[in-house]
Amino acid sequence: MTFAAHAHLPLPFDQLRDWLLAAPVFAESGRQESDGSLHVTFEVGVLRVRPADGISALALDCGDAQGLQALRDFVTEAAVAEGITPIWTERHSRGRPANLCVARVMRVDRISPAFRRVWIRHRDLANLLRGGLHFRLLFGPQDADWPWLDETGVTNWPGGIGAWHRPVYTVRSIAQDGDSTIVSFDIFLHDGGRVTRWSDHLQHGAEVGIMGPSGGDLLTSAAATPWFGLFGDETALPAIARLLATLPASAIGQAVIAIPQTADRQQLAHPPGITLTWAIRGSTAPLIDMLQAATPPARDRFIFFAASSSETAQARDVIRAKGLDRAEFRAQSYWKPPAADQPA
Repeated sequence: MTFAAHAHLPLPFDQLRDWLLAAPVFAESGRQESDGSLHVTFEVGVLRVRPADGISALALDCGDAQGLQALRDFVTEAAVAEGITPIWTERHSRGRPANLCVARVMRVDRISPAFRRVWIRHRDLANLLRGGLHFRLLFGPQDADWPWLDETGVTNWPGGIGAWHRPVYTVRSIAQDGDSTIVSFDIFLHDGGRVTRWSDHLQHGAEVGIMGPSGGDLLTSAAATPWFGLFGDETALPAIARLLATLPASAIGQAVIAIPQTADRQQLAHPPGITLTWAIRGSTAPLIDMLQAATPPARDRFIFFAASSSETAQARDVIRAKGLDRAEFRAQSYWKPPAADQPA
């Protein structure tokens, strides 16, 4: 089953095509077809644009309602930022976006000096997060309502989307409990962090707004790649833990996780062919040096790296120098150095 949405954009197709192919968020995944239409492929679905009587017709095709909502909102935001307003064809009743769930806190535990684990419950969490690695926590303006869906099917953010803090977190575990689903996620605790402060006072039964999922392509890569290299700091520990648990028993490779102190190590399930190394800050080589020392095979390989923006920029250069192409690695910035950081 596919989920679709359609819109017209008041811009000649040639202009829209040129903009899409030039914009960084679209360019790498866009291609022009033999019939002249433009197809842009995302993790959650496909955007197709074609000429239509002097303007442009747009269609979205996704595998589920959550992906369709995320892609429609993304396309709308990107277009409006360029002064283009999509006119969506389908009409909707006001309600909650398909990719939004307001869950309740079940439990909060300090699992190590640097980490706190939160468990949340809701009957729709399994549908919302199926096949995904990440989700966003939602923190809005004081006393604001949760985001809502307008008649065009676009998510409306009280106070404007810029007023919302939407940090990305990793599904640490997901399990069914009767007619509800329980999801856990870990918070790396650091001074001044907005989520750290929030979790300091989190009580049983508190509402937690989440939006997702994302990162499903990483789970697919983990299931299909014989050799896997995972490198990350403490902010990436939950993602690496989930990826390790997803790898097939036959997988080989290495995982390196940098943490503040020995007490922050966790028991992580992983295939016997994966070597797990805990890099204690100040006691072992820097993470980027460990990546430099890695020896992936000539093919059938994948590297995942996640840390600060500066380390990630270095990591991309190191990985490319090893001969891996764009499909063989993912290097993600999980945070910025303190001087440029936003609350996390």
